[in-house]
Amino acid sequence: MGSIKLEVGVFDNHAHANERSGVGAAEAARRFKAAGGRGIVFVALLTWSIGGRPGDRDWVVKLYDHTVKNAEAARGVGLVSGAVVGLHPAECVKLLEAGWRAGEVEEFMRWAVDLAARYVEEGRAVGLGEFGRPHWPVDEGVRGLCNRVALYALERARDVGAVVHLHLERGGQATVDSIAELARRAGIDPARVVMHHIEGALAGYAYARGLSPSVPIGRRGEFEEALRAGPVFVVESDYLDDRSRPGAVIPPWTLASKLRQYVAKGVLTEEDMYKICIENVRRIYKSLLQI
Repeated sequence: MGSIKLEVGVFDNHAHANERSGVGAAEAARRFKAAGGRGIVFVALLTWSIGGRPGDRDWVVKLYDHTVKNAEAARGVGLVSGAVVGLHPAECVKLLEAGWRAGEVEEFMRWAVDLAARYVEEGRAVGLGEFGRPHWPVDEGVRGLCNRVALYALERARDVGAVVHLHLERGGQATVDSIAELARRAGIDPARVVMHHIEGALAGYAYARGLSPSVPIGRRGEFEEALRAGPVFVVESDYLDDRSRPGAVIPPWTLASKLRQYVAKGVLTEEDMYKICIENVRRIYKSLLQI
């Protein structure tokens, strides 16, 4: 693979874009491509991030459509891109805090899962997400509710041949084991289950369980820790596109620059780069993305 050089192009597996608070998808995509980007997956934000109301079904549709348009904008500048649509577990918490009963929240979230599955069936999205569990401490009732929603998302993704991006706590191997068990119960190919923002040190363990670890580049040392297990993961910026939170996460164009610098400095081989940004992406998305 010596002919690959730095022409492989970087794939950002999980990013957000929001023209209300940042540069928007088209500009983010242009900057990413100029820095060596090849492909990017845009994931749904929170409903209130685009001015919506939690629990409002019309706003969920607007949120999903916004995410689809972000991917279309990226494709418009020549990138490979797909949309992942769904509701963040923070939506569950917000509704419970607003006085919704647990059963009402679960019914609403299952509707959101079904809607996301329909977007995949119609070719507008490649995956469901980011469903999952809060990364902050919550009581067992909330955790159980989010687990039931996550399991349903995995089942529906199995039905429609979709990928799932899961938002999770960083609970070490126990977190990985719990998701491997949910995937087993759902009967979904675990390679299609993306553990978003996983701890770098757990990338090898998640891969060994059949899952797809997605490592954030912005956290110091995480990439290097992940690489100890070999190039068995994909990378993500988790870009928020929010001017009010500068430095919270890196933008996609910085992710691209960092990876290319790693190759130039010999930290990452060209073969590793190809594995991370091409082969592992194909393992997850298969025919959903032509990378």
